[in-house]
Amino acid sequence: MKAIGIDAGGTLTKVVYEEQGRYHYKTYDSKELLSVIKWLELTSPHAELYVTGGRAGKIKSLIPDCTVYPEFKAVEVGTRWLLKDQKHNVDRSILVNIGTGTSFFIMDQRDFTRVLGSGIGGGMFMGLGAKLTGVKDFNEMVRLSAKGRRASVDLMVNEIYEGQEAPVPEYLTAANFAKYQDGKARKEDVLRSLTNMMAETIILLAHQLSQNHKTRSIAFIGSTLNSNLPLKEDLSQFKEMLDYDPIFMENGAFSGSHGALCLGLKAQGDFTK
Repeated sequence: MKAIGIDAGGTLTKVVYEEQGRYHYKTYDSKELLSVIKWLELTSPHAELYVTGGRAGKIKSLIPDCTVYPEFKAVEVGTRWLLKDQKHNVDRSILVNIGTGTSFFIMDQRDFTRVLGSGIGGGMFMGLGAKLTGVKDFNEMVRLSAKGRRASVDLMVNEIYEGQEAPVPEYLTAANFAKYQDGKARKEDVLRSLTNMMAETIILLAHQLSQNHKTRSIAFIGSTLNSNLPLKEDLSQFKEMLDYDPIFMENGAFSGSHGALCLGLKAQGDFTK
């Protein structure tokens, strides 16, 4: 490994590097930065390190020779690289980065601007999900969520307008967690309801931005989407009603680390793709 891109986020640290013509991806808990440093020292002591993210300063304090790049610039460069590499033909879009929190950007061929942020994201899902269910592992939460029925926890529109025509689609949520009053719901149902609440909040904000900025394309990146089919399904559930095109990029969680790597290689004159 000659060069490594690192995105040290609030919850996860994402690492990307190229070896023998292939990109390799690794994810670590950001609480274990010392383990990341040890892995780097053992496997690639002479590699150039290009770092971004909220905890990039911590890595810089431990490895002074690394190069730090601004987070939003790294996300922009990495996202553009992934879109091109995966042949997504998008001229203008809303980019939604669902990490510990959620950031919203407007992106076109020239500009990349953060326009909004929300605390509804992976950190909320992990914290509130653990409080409600006792489950603390993200992958286990996602696995359980995939088996859940949110209608067991949420009050649905069709339950309010029972026996009469509703003014909005009956499958919509009337009130999140309205049935969770005795705390006896299944973990699967609670986590699916929480996933859906996150998705509904994010997509309504993203769609409003897409209307204001005249685009149907909404691209999603971020670690909270990792192997998270329930979240992707819930983010896509309104596409007919609200008329938007959801885009989920493979390895989108590594946009920041890809961007840091691209920026570093470009600065060294080694970036050719």
